[in-house]
Amino acid sequence: MIQVLERVVSILDYLSQNSTREVPLSELADNLGMNRPTCANIMKSLKDVGYVEQTDYRGGYILGDKLYSLTGSNMNSQKIVHQIKPLADRLSRALNEDIAFSVIRGDRRIILYKVGSNHSIVTRFEDDMKVWRATSARVIVARYGSEELKNFIKMVGMPGSEWAEVTNHQELLAKLAEYRSQPCTTVINKSHFACLAAPVFAKGKVMGSISCYLPDIRLGDGRKELIEEKLIQTAEAINNLFA
Repeated sequence: MIQVLERVVSILDYLSQNSTREVPLSELADNLGMNRPTCANIMKSLKDVGYVEQTDYRGGYILGDKLYSLTGSNMNSQKIVHQIKPLADRLSRALNEDIAFSVIRGDRRIILYKVGSNHSIVTRFEDDMKVWRATSARVIVARYGSEELKNFIKMVGMPGSEWAEVTNHQELLAKLAEYRSQPCTTVINKSHFACLAAPVFAKGKVMGSISCYLPDIRLGDGRKELIEEKLIQTAEAINNLFA
């Protein structure tokens, strides 16, 4: 029994570490040192209780909703990434720019999925960043309801040096209102790199953002407007997936 539990923990840990894709049974078995029939039996049991899922009969495995519910979370990040990945990939191909899908976890902005361009000059964006530093996080916070925003500020504190344009509570509310008025927000930093970000929603509640990162030199000749338009279209397509 102890050996089975150890194998279950190893499987769930492996799926968690590879949360941006479906993991084939053969890969699980081979990498975790199990024979495939044994691994298949364990996966069937985990699937029956909702701890893992398959997107189709012969597909690979992802963590299941039941596992997330045990942690008090209603967001299955792995399933979300699986669904938005084709849209993010298509957007990156259309623009040939770096695209990321981000969420907020505590006081951090976390990139759940990203896809790069083939330009020689690209933006080096951080997968994990303090919330107030990231445009892709600010557009999410700007869509919080008044009580949720109040509690969030109480939890993470004021931006301080992480948002130079904001020095007090009133300025913070004003900037968030400005972000909220825009379907897509564009910010260019002192290093001349730009982030363009649009919020995405699940059942009417903001859950993350889709963003594009590039040097500002590539924003001329109407390209800024084109990127904003494509980001908004992609955000709307994601919203429809989770309506």
